[in-house]
Amino acid sequence: MNFIRKIINSRSKTDEVFFNDLKTIIGFKPKNLSYYKKAFTHRSTKEIDLDTGNPLNYERLEFLGDAMLSAIIASYLFNEVPSGDEGYLTQMRSKIVSREHLNELGRDLDLLSLVKSNIARSKFGENIH
Repeated sequence: MNFIRKIINSRSKTDEVFFNDLKTIIGFKPKNLSYYKKAFTHRSTKEIDLDTGNPLNYERLEFLGDAMLSAIIASYLFNEVPSGDEGYLTQMRSKIVSREHLNELGRDLDLLSLVKSNIARSKFGENIH
């Protein structure tokens, strides 16, 4: 049975490198690598999701991720800063989830090295991080 499980769960060499790099960044083993691969696929690859027929790239996930991150930060600030009024909490959340701050974090984590794209890295703008 372990032999069959190994065959089913086997990854290509490229996927194995991606898996290990990702595991190092996030600190745990990703269970469904396909979500992460989609999250790091740029629209320039023009790949199509075989299940849905829709473009396979991170743009829709980015929309959802931005909203989730904002909600998580809002909850954290609400609980950790009980004396903060709505204006202060909104301002703090905006600073934390700002494009500039998230790009800095992406650069620090070298997330661009995981992006699958048909565009040269040097051609990307600063907001790709």
